[in-house]
Amino acid sequence: MKRIVVSCSLLLAMAISAVAAASDSQRTKTVPRDISGVMDGRFTFTGPWEGPWTTSGDVTGTLRHLGLAKMYTTHTASPDGTLSGGQFTIVAANGDKIRGHYTASGSWISGTQVLGTAAFLVEEGTGRFARARGTITAAFLETFDDPSYGSAKVTWTLEGTVRY
Repeated sequence: MKRIVVSCSLLLAMAISAVAAASDSQRTKTVPRDISGVMDGRFTFTGPWEGPWTTSGDVTGTLRHLGLAKMYTTHTASPDGTLSGGQFTIVAANGDKIRGHYTASGSWISGTQVLGTAAFLVEEGTGRFARARGTITAAFLETFDDPSYGSAKVTWTLEGTVRY
């Protein structure tokens, strides 16, 4: 009888270990997801008239695999069109967040518009994006429609792959 009890205890311990191992392997597995879409909103500028300016962005749009999302950006813009210190947060429809940094540059294409490109590096997140990694390429069109030049309309077009 003792031998049966030991065998049952051993089987139970092995079963618990197998379930724990399966659970751990599912937590560490990430899946690549294509992220793409268009987001519209505004850039707001602070700083001296001659620059550089701190630029904050607040945009909304539907992104593939994220639903109706919001994106917040901040960077420093110099009069020569270079952008530095870019940080971004994308908030998915369910509230989970993707965060990282970006590099970008822009060029005047008319008296009131700047066309730019950016490379987003996804470094972390919350919820299902807790260990997110990836890259997103972006283009933005900035239209100066505010006579005070304190803000501008902006449209971002995003496309990339995020593993989470």
